[in-house]
Amino acid sequence: MDSVTQAALGAAVAFGCWHRQLGRRALGWGLLFGTLPDLDILLFPWLDPVQRLLWHRGESHAIWAMFVGAALFAPLLVRIHRHPTPPPPGAPHRSPRAPLSFRDAFVGLWLIFATHVLIDVFTVYGTQLLAPFSRHGFGTNNLFIIDPLYTAPLLFGILLALVLRSPRARHLANVAGLALSTLYVAWSFVAQARAARVFSVALAEAGHTVAPGRGITSATPLNTLLWRHVAEVEGGFVIGYWSWLDLDDTVRFDFIPRAADTLPPAVRESRAFTTVEWFSQGFWAALPSPEDPASVIVADLRFNEMRPGADAPPSGWVWPFAWRFPASPDPAAGIPLDQVPADFGARGAGFDDIWRRLRGDRSVW
Repeated sequence: MDSVTQAALGAAVAFGCWHRQLGRRALGWGLLFGTLPDLDILLFPWLDPVQRLLWHRGESHAIWAMFVGAALFAPLLVRIHRHPTPPPPGAPHRSPRAPLSFRDAFVGLWLIFATHVLIDVFTVYGTQLLAPFSRHGFGTNNLFIIDPLYTAPLLFGILLALVLRSPRARHLANVAGLALSTLYVAWSFVAQARAARVFSVALAEAGHTVAPGRGITSATPLNTLLWRHVAEVEGGFVIGYWSWLDLDDTVRFDFIPRAADTLPPAVRESRAFTTVEWFSQGFWAALPSPEDPASVIVADLRFNEMRPGADAPPSGWVWPFAWRFPASPDPAAGIPLDQVPADFGARGAGFDDIWRRLRGDRSVW
């Protein structure tokens, strides 16, 4: 998820684990270590585009890295906080806090890293829990990468932990923030299950036969009321939306042909394309490029597109993850991985249509 959410979650978990030993200092350590796994992007200047896709949310998010990271940084925390922390100002009669033990440091760090990875698994991007032994991207798709309703309780809890005077009140406020955010995650799974049932019935009523295991129900930007479904059917994919605020369970599905034959064999066999195929988990389609007829756009259909209007064709949609490949490649030039920038301000695309569709307005799409 986004960096603010990861930092807030890290701070909340750290304060929950170390508030007795470190007090408010735990928040700072949590902000740091909650962000640390995402700093894998610091290596991007030394990686090519293919390696970047493989590396991000790879080894730094693997299960083994949680344990290794905790074991590496726990001695550092213990050394820094090996002496009892003096009582805070205004509390002269309070006993000094106990020093941080290796066990407490290790458990706290492991929980910070584990919760960071866990909420990344909740998104559609995919998290390589078994890297480098397996490059499979795990994702449950129940949260969007930015969701204020998940982040706000965490921020509120750690803010109160900063300003309240009573240690007990600070701890309870932080726990309340964590509890509310966790309840929101639980709700997202319930909402997703209901949406998946609606899509399953609607697909059957529309006469679509979905390939086994080839359907994804995912949260849309900033909410868990409007849900999106992409399913692989004969010849391509269908995409539909359903909101909890819809008056009925009718779903309109838009068909997108895979159009694999528009990609030359040299492209299909290239390192760049096979990486896109892996990253998209096979949920890709080839689309004509409106700006460059000599190229073909390959879009990852798992991610929520932005549409400039209800009748706009898929080639006119804005895709968060899409790549441009030559329609007639030069065998001597090689096939680069050229990502198309996602300009969400282009072609009239915007979040206002998502808000309207969330409220049940089917005239949007």
